[in-house]
Amino acid sequence: MKRLCLIALTVVLAGCDASILPAENIGSGPVPIDPTKPTDPTKPMLPADPYAHCATDVLDVGRPTVRRLNRTEYNNSVRDLLNDTTRPADDFPADDFGRGFDNNGDVLSTAPLLVEKYEVAAGKLSKAALTAGITAGVAVRIEAENATSSTGSIFNGTAWNLFSAGTVSSSQSAMAAGQYTFSARAFGQQAGPDPVKMALLVDGAQVATFDVPNTAMQTFSKVITLTQGAHVFAVSFLNDFYEAGADRNLVVDWLELTKPGSVATGKVLVCDPTTGAVCVKQILSTFGRKAWRRPLTVSEVDKLAAIVTLSTIEGEPVQAGLELALQAVLLSPNFLFRVELDADPSSLTAHALSDHELASRLSYFLWSSTPDEALMGEANAGTLAANLDTQTRRMLKDPKASALVGQFAGSWLGGRAVEDATTSATQFPAVTPALKTQMREQMDRFFQSFLDEDRSALELLGSDYGYLNDALATHYGLAKPGTTALSRVAMTDPERATILGHAGVLMLTSHASRTSPVLRGKWVMGRLLCEEPPPPPPGVQGLKPEQVAGQSLRQQMEAHRSNAGCAACHKVMDPIGFGMEAMDPVGRKRTKDDTGFAVDSRGKLPDGRTFNGLAELSATIKADPKLPACMTQELFVFGLGRDNTKSDQCMLRDISSEFKAKGYRLPELIVSLVKSPAFTQRRGEKP
Repeated sequence: MKRLCLIALTVVLAGCDASILPAENIGSGPVPIDPTKPTDPTKPMLPADPYAHCATDVLDVGRPTVRRLNRTEYNNSVRDLLNDTTRPADDFPADDFGRGFDNNGDVLSTAPLLVEKYEVAAGKLSKAALTAGITAGVAVRIEAENATSSTGSIFNGTAWNLFSAGTVSSSQSAMAAGQYTFSARAFGQQAGPDPVKMALLVDGAQVATFDVPNTAMQTFSKVITLTQGAHVFAVSFLNDFYEAGADRNLVVDWLELTKPGSVATGKVLVCDPTTGAVCVKQILSTFGRKAWRRPLTVSEVDKLAAIVTLSTIEGEPVQAGLELALQAVLLSPNFLFRVELDADPSSLTAHALSDHELASRLSYFLWSSTPDEALMGEANAGTLAANLDTQTRRMLKDPKASALVGQFAGSWLGGRAVEDATTSATQFPAVTPALKTQMREQMDRFFQSFLDEDRSALELLGSDYGYLNDALATHYGLAKPGTTALSRVAMTDPERATILGHAGVLMLTSHASRTSPVLRGKWVMGRLLCEEPPPPPPGVQGLKPEQVAGQSLRQQMEAHRSNAGCAACHKVMDPIGFGMEAMDPVGRKRTKDDTGFAVDSRGKLPDGRTFNGLAELSATIKADPKLPACMTQELFVFGLGRDNTKSDQCMLRDISSEFKAKGYRLPELIVSLVKSPAFTQRRGEKP
């Protein structure tokens, strides 16, 4: 909040167009300063080689901060673990963004409110998981003090004390022939050399005997076969003892007859937990391995199983104990955080991730979710590091790889923000929430094509196809494809066959009622070229509303740029934004700007490159070597969940060179990245 206030104060005092502020959220740090670049970006680069240090520097693989699951990762993880599609994390507090992404470990804090939300979600998830697998049986419980007794007296108002040999009994009807469970809850008051002995009787015949310890109340059960109709169920005290004040008694809490329910095995219930402790441990170790993304130790399984044991001792059914144990699994840091350990946390020497840690990195990078059985199988066998290429390509072909589009591309290109973009309802009544959703989907489908197809990712800035439906075609003034669903179409208009011509981008980089060459130029510089402009210097005056009359927006911006304090950045941003001025605030073509003057879409960059209109601008950016280098950097930052460092520059240069050599194929870039030392290794940190 402090930083937000400082930013707002800077805008008020400086007076510059607020659209030139950095796009990142609170968690983002300042843009690193490259010492090889002059302060004024209109001047040429200094002759120093920015990679000169690579020849002598020791590779530093870095150390990502431990990351909790963000909201998307939590939702996707419980979906894949439990088949749960309720998206419980949508109710969690919003995640902060760092370096443009909401999976950055440095900003993913854990507030008390979030912990409370975790507890509520874990309780609901565990209950739903078992309710779906276990159909409860029909139970009839008779409190012992309300049953028929042959001897004894009430005990503490809630139980019956058989102080001499005798029984408590009740007549109940079996609705159908079959197996039932006959249970009694009791404890013994010990005296003499032998333990208290108790028998369960059905219709006067003993069906089970037990030694009853002098501890807390315990439940004793026996599975029996009954015919349909009435039966008498009794608990009998067998070995009364009294001598010199030592009195042996049996205290009975209740009797219960249960018709067993059914158990459907599946993702969680891999066996029937009512069969005993062996199955309970199997359920917990299997589910725990999936949830914690690694095998559990014997001690960890025993601690979880003890929760179930304690619950049953207290007289609860096994389902109740399992719910608590599963809730403990889901509340554990082993689930909520992506844990990576260093043998020596203070050592700066790089070491390989364990195969299970590597599996988590890979699955949350590509799927924003937990590893599947195939990936865990490689990790269990210790062969994942050797098969990263194969596993990565397999996972990219899985439908779950759409998360890479929604999370990476949606943050990098801004598609996630399109539906929340503010537009003037008076000026643009046709821009409905449904149309905004289709704008976002258009961006997603376009980026997805570069993951699915063997084509250059640079076609993001110029291709021969796109995705339209009738509503979007009408908005753009193009021929309708005849479908309400987005369909792939040949795109003959070069201004629409580029991400810069997508209404989603054009709307995000505009104000509610007018365009902003500054916002648009800044977006291209920061998102596509990784040259995020710095915040405006203090004391600089921004555009004034009264200047609009009698001047085109371009004339106003050129006058604004004459201020030496603004010129440094605006001489780069403004020409780019001018090249997009033939598109209105919601992405429709126009010939006049917001002030009624004819649109002038010409632009000239400080290095002499010129263009006229959005198509030529796209071609200029497409040919810029900074575009593929920026793609590499942004994917690296998302995949590692941390900002890139000076040492990473050398690695990124090499990965970007591989990207170019392989025809700028996006899957090849991803494979190169996941095989890099920064992805497969980590180090500690000095105190």
